[in-house]
Formats: sequence, structure tokens, C-alpha cells
Amino acid sequence: MKALFSLLLCIHLTLSAPVYRNDVERQIYCCAPNAEKKIALTFDDGPHPQYTMEILTVLRQYGVKATFFTIGENVQYYPDAFAAIEREGHEIGNHTFSHPHLQTQNAKSLTEELLHTEELLSAEGQKRLRLFRPPEGVCSDTVCRVAAEMGYSIILWTVDTRDWDHTPAKTIVENVMHTVKSGDIILFHDYITSPSPTPDALRQLIPALLRQGYQFVTVSELIG
Repeated sequence: MKALFSLLLCIHLTLSAPVYRNDVERQIYCCAPNAEKKIALTFDDGPHPQYTMEILTVLRQYGVKATFFTIGENVQYYPDAFAAIEREGHEIGNHTFSHPHLQTQNAKSLTEELLHTEELLSAEGQKRLRLFRPPEGVCSDTVCRVAAEMGYSIILWTVDTRDWDHTPAKTIVENVMHTVKSGDIILFHDYITSPSPTPDALRQLIPALLRQGYQFVTVSELIG
């Protein structure tokens, strides 16, 4: 019976391989089903000096708030882009300092990755981070244990736009519109090797979802 309480099945298929499940006991979330058609846009790997700014322009145009899972190294490289995310009032999450392959990381090295980013963002005026997206969605026992010890909720996703694979914007829009459900967490990236389809996809996708009655909220708002 314990498993019935600790695991809440997310029945939303991803656009990539696995079907993730919420694990409330270990504070792992991929979605938050609700009756209000609330969904969350998330962006990984940034900031980027060009694409982050283009994405912010689209979000501002439609009054949408999103969650950016930033990499510490990229915050160092592009502080102006990171400052723009903060200035626009978007939520910030930890995506490690150097985006390592977590299968090769022990608890000590992962802790250092998270702390390094925390210290950097603290110097930038950010409040204590509470959301962690593990690179590549890796949720090993070590990752889960470190996250719990550091007070993080692990945030996965239910819809992978595959923008990282340079999927055409039109295809991204069609796939998301066909797949999205209330409570979904949608995975985008604001740092992609050129050219990025993400800004153009958002210009089409956001108004289409708004017309269908979806509300865009941050991850913290979504999971409560």
C-alpha cells in the first residue's frame, strides 16, 4: 500500500522515451495534474547570449512566466543574459555547474556541482534555490540522496520538445499540441548549438495554447 501513496502515476506520454512518475516521498516531480489547465514551460542549459534574450522577448509579449534551469558556467560566461532572466521575474532552478554525466558522479562531486552554482547565484543576489533538474534527467539513488540532503525537489518533465535535436519549429508545435495535458511540465532549452528552433516554436505555441485555455505558471506554482 505504501507504493500507492508514494507513487502518483503521470499518464502523460513524453515525446521521448520514458514515462516518468511523480515520487512524492523523494520529492521528484514530472507533472502536477490539475483542473485549471495549468502547465509549466521550462528551459535548460542557459543562459545563452542570443537565444535566452529571444525567448524572454516572446515570454514577455504574452505575459508568461517560466522556470529556467541554469548551468553555473553559463551564468559566469553570460551574466547579462542571466540578469535579464531575473529582471523579468522568472523562476531559477539549479542544473549543476558544468552539466556533467551524472552516471559518473559520486555524491561528493555532485554536491560540489550544486553548491558551486548556489554560491555563484547567491553572489548574483538569487535566493536559495529549491528546484534541481539533473542533467539528462538522471535520477540515480546517489542523485536522489544528494538532492534530498540539500533540500532540493527534483524536477523532470512529461513533454520533451526535442528542440535540443534541432527539431523544426513546426514539428515541435504539432507534437506539443497533440500531447500536452493539464499539469504537464514542458522541456525546452535556451542554450542550443545554432540554429535553435526554440524561439520560433514558442512564437507559435504559446498563443495556440492560450487559445485552448491553458495557463502558464512556474514549476513552484504548478507543484504547489
